[in-house]
Amino acid sequence: MRADPLTRVKKVRNPIARGATLVEVMVGMGAGLLLLSALAVLFAGNSAARADFERASQQIENGRFAIDVLRNDIRQAGYYGGLLASTMQPADACVPRTSVPVNATTLGWNVSASFAPMAIYGYAYGDVPAAETCFTNAKVGSDILILRTVDTQPTGITAVAADDHATDTFLQSSLCTDAAIDPTSKPFVVASGGAGAEARFVLHDSNCASIAEVRKLSVRAYYVGSCSVCSGSGDGIPTLRTIELTGSTTTNSSLVEGIEAMRVEFALDRDQDGVIDAVVRCKAGADGCSLSDWQNVIGVQVHLLARSLSLSPSYVDRKVYDMGLAGTLPAFGDGYKRHRFSAMTTAQNRTGPRER
Repeated sequence: MRADPLTRVKKVRNPIARGATLVEVMVGMGAGLLLLSALAVLFAGNSAARADFERASQQIENGRFAIDVLRNDIRQAGYYGGLLASTMQPADACVPRTSVPVNATTLGWNVSASFAPMAIYGYAYGDVPAAETCFTNAKVGSDILILRTVDTQPTGITAVAADDHATDTFLQSSLCTDAAIDPTSKPFVVASGGAGAEARFVLHDSNCASIAEVRKLSVRAYYVGSCSVCSGSGDGIPTLRTIELTGSTTTNSSLVEGIEAMRVEFALDRDQDGVIDAVVRCKAGADGCSLSDWQNVIGVQVHLLARSLSLSPSYVDRKVYDMGLAGTLPAFGDGYKRHRFSAMTTAQNRTGPRER
């Protein structure tokens, strides 16, 4: 009897359903692992390159920011609200301190002699007087730059007399040429704010009728510290630090991290024509500056060395860094990347009155 064709089953071999041999599986896994390894190496390389790029970018940004801050402050130095003092004298930056309160005399002002403090002053490394004790955690080799000015925006006499200005020190310059109104023996007033300020600041404007503007004194000093956060043993990050007169005290604060060295040179205008005649460090025993030299400082050359905040793998710093008249810094031989920044900046308030 013949089978019904509808019931016939023809067996066809399906190549898809037959599976893979062990050798084929092992080859596939090996290829996959090679691909994953290549991708891992690629991602690790990209991550390291990005981290190195970020370190370099931060280092350059910090260096440029530090230079910009210093340049802006140097340009403003010596602005005393229209006052052209006949003589400038050195004054300590670390005021107040023990037994030295804040007042006109300790800040370098002398009304009777028409003396004002040096608008630009400083100390080369090793020349810092023992009395200047506020430069704590200073890094070995750091110079110090001291800049003085007054606020560009005046403070109204009513505001000066308020209690929140009682510990601040202000300058008022007379612009009146009538000796019967503002005597020539009193060209300016330096005094504190707070109660009674209206009776202390009585000088007049150029019309000899209006009360002259009153501006807050500003004293800032810059140096390189060995730490950014200095509590305990410190974090070890070299940092550009600033000391600023704040009310009746000084404030020491971290300004820019990663600044490892600062060397300062001073531009002198010895013939008082508003043009730089010489650039010196004012380093005792080398090119020390006389009182006359300091009075003729019209600008500052700053050299900064910026360092990355973290180590770069497989990198060794073998560069030698030129720091101007102070000489060079030898290769550090470590894994930090560095870049030197340099800028010459003239103080507009020092050069302007001298130009012919």
